Amino acid sequence: MVMGTRISTVHSPEDPYLAERVGALVAAVTDHLALSPPDMPADAWGTRLDDLRQRLQQRIEHSAEPTDDTVATSELLIAVMKLRCELIDRDLARRVSSLSEIRNALGDLRGLPPRDMIYAAPEVLSRELAFTRTMISTVRGSLWLPQRLYIADESDRHARQFREYVDGARIPLSVAPLETELVRKRAGALVPAPTDDKRTFKEIVRISGCFGYIAAPITIRGRAIGMLHADRPGPRGTVSMDHLDQLETFAECLSVAFESAVLEEKAAQQRTEVNNLCGNVDGLLSGSAQSAIRTAIDGHDDPCHRRDETAAATLTTREREIMAHVATGATNGQIARSLVISEGTVKSHLKRIAKKLNTPSRAAAVAVYSGMATANAGGAW
Repeated sequence: MVMGTRISTVHSPEDPYLAERVGALVAAVTDHLALSPPDMPADAWGTRLDDLRQRLQQRIEHSAEPTDDTVATSELLIAVMKLRCELIDRDLARRVSSLSEIRNALGDLRGLPPRDMIYAAPEVLSRELAFTRTMISTVRGSLWLPQRLYIADESDRHARQFREYVDGARIPLSVAPLETELVRKRAGALVPAPTDDKRTFKEIVRISGCFGYIAAPITIRGRAIGMLHADRPGPRGTVSMDHLDQLETFAECLSVAFESAVLEEKAAQQRTEVNNLCGNVDGLLSGSAQSAIRTAIDGHDDPCHRRDETAAATLTTREREIMAHVATGATNGQIARSLVISEGTVKSHLKRIAKKLNTPSRAAAVAVYSGMATANAGGAW
């Protein structure tokens, strides 16, 4: 079962140091890609990082062959993905902590993949809170889509026809005002007399033989993406406000657990991508080093290499220090504080560096610097 939801925005980091790192990296990537400075609130850094990650990936994919710019782009992509994973991990830890009060009820769900967690939820709910029948549904647009019905008592005479009805059912919310209200208001509902209640969907009430039920929304980031229904069939199988309180609490915690599972799955996927990308960059850098060795052995003289060496020789010690900081994504202000100089002095150095390296932008200077550092690895630059 898939409960459609988009978890893309990670909250802004509470740690000021982490927030500074995110801002510096976003600025560096934006500069590298020659984009306009980001204009969005701090709580949308996650979305911004995702967008920059896609742009960096597209730039690498469109490169005909490995270049210094490709290497610089790949290194920035790795940095973005690592920081994104860190933000997701922090958000995940924060959400998981909210499950502590109901760990017994949701203990069997913890650690399951999102789909398995939702599939198992009705049975856990029935067992832990003593409901005879429980059903979980998704809400997709204007449709109510029952996904799994769990019936604890197989002697229930309505069990077979109830299961047959909900299997693949697509119920318009327009014929179920009560469920529509539940989704719209994102609040649970107690229905002690569903046959007499004008808001209920009478067909499912008749087929299920329901004498009273409760329902609660599964809400993520302010949007109801699903519903839980529970009842105790039979004239004496009543439900009360206490039962509704239990169901609402379970639904709220299930929402958190589900979102946390999605975040964990996403973080795992991104870690795999980071590892694969690191391997590709290592291979690319290794290939560049091997090419330089072959050139030296064959006695060929690369004009570009000569130009880089000439430019490197003209950089002063202070200019090299500044470029080393720029390559990490540091801002002018951060460089100034680190080297105990004014921000204006940093800007003046950067202008001279750009002139010496014949580069039009900060990102281009970083790319040339990275190429020179790679070519001169093992010696003084």
